[in-house]
Amino acid sequence: MVDSMTDGWTRRAMLGASAALAGSAALPGGAAAATPERLTSIGLTFVYEAIVTLGKAEEVGATPMGKRIRIPITGGRFAGPRISGTILPEGMDWQLVRADGSTLLEAAYLMREADGTLIHITNKGVVFDGKVRTTPVFEVPLGKHGWLNQGNFLGTVGPADPADGAAVRITVYQLA
Repeated sequence: MVDSMTDGWTRRAMLGASAALAGSAALPGGAAAATPERLTSIGLTFVYEAIVTLGKAEEVGATPMGKRIRIPITGGRFAGPRISGTILPEGMDWQLVRADGSTLLEAAYLMREADGTLIHITNKGVVFDGKVRTTPVFEVPLGKHGWLNQGNFLGTVGPADPADGAAVRITVYQLA
C-alpha cells in the first residue's frame, strides 16, 4: 500500500513533475508570475444561443452521491455571430440531485456547424435557487473554429419558448 502520493516514484519522475510544475508557473514570454492576477470584473462576449430539445427524463435512482436522472438530448439549433448550426440527437444530460437541494448538470453532446464542422461539447454546472451557470468546454478540429478549443466559456440555462416543446435555452459567452 502506498502511504503518500510520492511513495514509489523514481528520481526521474520526481524531477519531471518538478519541471512541469515550474513550467506551469511561467507566463507567455518566459516571465514568471509574481502574484496571481486578481479579477475585479470579467468581460463577456456573446458566442451563441441554443435551443436544445429534450427527451423524457428517466430517474436512474439513488446513489451514494444523490439521485441520478438522465435526460436525452434530442436535437436543436444554435446561432451566434461566429457560429450557427444544429444540435445532433446523440447527447445526454446526466444530472445528480444532491441532498442540499442543488442539482449538478453534466451534459455531453455534438453540434454541427453550418459549414459541416462537428463540435463536441461538455457542459457542466450547478442548479441552485433557480439559477443555472455552466462551464462549457469545446473540442473542435483545428482550423476555422479552433478558437473554441482555446477559450474559457460561461453558460446560462433557462426555459425555451413553449412553442419549442420540451427544450431549454442555453446562452454561451466567452470570458475576456
